[in-house]
Amino acid sequence: MHYDFRLALDGVLLSWSVPKGPSLSPSERRLAVRTEDHPLDYANFEGVIPEGQYGGGTVVVWDRGTWEPEGDARAGLENGRLTFHLHGEKLRGRWHLVKTRSGGQPDGHSENWLLFKGRDDAANDEIDILAAEPASVVSGRTIDEIAAAPERVWHSHRAASPTVADKRAAKIAAAKTGRPKAAANHNELLSLVAQLQLGFKLTNLDKVLYHEQGITKGELIAYLAVVADWALPHIVNRPLTLLRCPDGIPRQATGRAKGCFFQKHLAPGSPPAIEPAPILENDGTTGTYMQIHDLAGLVGLAQLGTLEIHTWGAHADQPDQPDLMVFDLDPDVGLGWEKVALGAFELRRRLREAGLESFVKTTGGKGLHVVAPVARGIAWDDFKAFSKAAVETMERDEPALYTTNMAKARRKGKIFLDYLRNSRGATFIAPYSPRAQAGAPVAVPITWEELAHGIDPATFTTATVPRRLGALRDDPWQAIAHLEQSITSSAWRAAGGKR
Repeated sequence: MHYDFRLALDGVLLSWSVPKGPSLSPSERRLAVRTEDHPLDYANFEGVIPEGQYGGGTVVVWDRGTWEPEGDARAGLENGRLTFHLHGEKLRGRWHLVKTRSGGQPDGHSENWLLFKGRDDAANDEIDILAAEPASVVSGRTIDEIAAAPERVWHSHRAASPTVADKRAAKIAAAKTGRPKAAANHNELLSLVAQLQLGFKLTNLDKVLYHEQGITKGELIAYLAVVADWALPHIVNRPLTLLRCPDGIPRQATGRAKGCFFQKHLAPGSPPAIEPAPILENDGTTGTYMQIHDLAGLVGLAQLGTLEIHTWGAHADQPDQPDLMVFDLDPDVGLGWEKVALGAFELRRRLREAGLESFVKTTGGKGLHVVAPVARGIAWDDFKAFSKAAVETMERDEPALYTTNMAKARRKGKIFLDYLRNSRGATFIAPYSPRAQAGAPVAVPITWEELAHGIDPATFTTATVPRRLGALRDDPWQAIAHLEQSITSSAWRAAGGKR
């Protein structure tokens, strides 16, 4: 079951598919996928659309009423931010629809938006309005009751299109990497990979890159094709550094495999989807870094034998204006995972006191990254100084547990709070990137709730992550692109730094 949110404008119903439905809590941002406009007479339909037709299933009018935009509704739609007031039987007050930066189709279909409640008298952080009032405002019946005895049937005269979930499931079914497989299945996977519309030729798809698991280049590309929609928003248009391993990872490898090397500049003969990113170097010369924009670019990295994708904390169009702060919590050998998790929560608390919301991801190793998006406008030196101040207060408060000194001798039995990722030219592992380690582990965004409930980061591999994404209802980091926050004077004071 899902919910459709519709607003009447210019003789049609503007429509969004909202999988989890609306929430009265302003802190709940609900994914809303823009769909095609519907006719006005669809607004009051309640009954059944036959399966196999467009929109097939049981339809209930869960709420109805009137709406009024703040300002010009057409301009708001065009600009990707629509604020309005609802006067419904269940939903009332101020609401927002904000288009995500990950975009969608230029014709307006399949755009990803966020629907959320404004903070007003109609807001409520306690009530689950969907569970509290499940019945129709037209008939008083629930969706199950209407399905059991429909009074109306709507014929759309259109075949149903595959949903995003359908397409993702198909991709996942075709790309279950890391498992023993029949030759026919392996060949079918390679055939599907070879059919990707990339603009360049893929070669050596049978080459084994993770020898212990038998994972080939073709299977790595299949993995990247599956996770592309989730990974690309965090990678596109950022300068990249690659860890390339043309000969792969041998069995029982420890540390970086022999033959692997880092690359930060665009090399001759690279796939055309890997584009140049000219950046002024410290010595005054211009370096040609790398950036990608789409799936073809992501696959192009794998074509080069890339096993790790690292990104800057700035975008290539403004490399001197950082916009993503990353803290790497790196524990000493033998230190328990629960201490790393508690350290991440403590850092989150301190960042929140400074007015910065943060997100968390596993690294594909033994640590965690705590990540905070920041509005452009701060210089790299101040950016780094703020991040240093934020973790030095943790070190001062609990010197037996934390250190900001990178020297190995000073890290014994402690968690290294690495703020140095927040320097110009420094990089960090990208979300959903594999790691060049035996087992093909992956750096994975998770929710704070997942971290609290307990996870084993070793379970995130190129074999398991596609299944995880197929089962998720929401992107754990769906709000990161739309969070507007900056390092203010009060933030500096809260972090214990000076500006």
